[in-house]
Amino acid sequence: CWSSHEIEEQSLGIGLAFDKGKKSFIEKELNEQGDGYLRKDLITSTYQIITPQVASSITKQSGPQQKSYVNVSETGDSNLQMTRELSLRSEQPLDAHHMKVIVISEKLAKSYGLEQLLDFNLRDNDFRPSCLVLISKGRASKTLEIKTAGEIPAFRLVGIVENAYRTTRILPPMSLMKIESKIHSKSSFLLQNVLSVNGEVKFAGAAVIDGKTHKMTGFLNEEELEGVTWITGKG
Repeated sequence: CWSSHEIEEQSLGIGLAFDKGKKSFIEKELNEQGDGYLRKDLITSTYQIITPQVASSITKQSGPQQKSYVNVSETGDSNLQMTRELSLRSEQPLDAHHMKVIVISEKLAKSYGLEQLLDFNLRDNDFRPSCLVLISKGRASKTLEIKTAGEIPAFRLVGIVENAYRTTRILPPMSLMKIESKIHSKSSFLLQNVLSVNGEVKFAGAAVIDGKTHKMTGFLNEEELEGVTWITGKG
């Protein structure tokens, strides 16, 4: 048992969003107090976390405003850098073994290739290869918010993906493993797009990822996407 970690000491990451760099209020305050170091602040990562404290409070206090998750944002120049920065802000290390979904903003996907954005996640053995990847129109972090008490946004996104048997407008799930395969074979592919407004989300359209650059080069609306899925049989 020398290598065991108590569940009470873990922060379980279940969702991750990548956006264009934009410091949060807390980051700005910390920076003014001497947290500055040389960086360009290219990307903001938002981690959705379930902690034992949050889970226990939901069980004991089922108040209408009680959230069952915590979103923590970190701004930096690389995924690895931002993950390490989190260890300077919390005594509970981020555990990504239960990560369910990664959402990338449209603006970021057009500026950087998926190979760059997801390289750390593909190499890190904490991330399961079955983790889903989505594109968002607007800030990706907004898709990890919800107004309904007791519900968890990351689980909601995964649940919507599972409704594919009801409509052709939901694409087959694209996992980290599938994306890595597409990247290595230099194949173009589609990623499901998700919209978010005031804590509500909806799957609508798809992002076109170019096989050579691995960047988002276009967008298919609802009508175009339905046509493609009927022709290709969603495969």
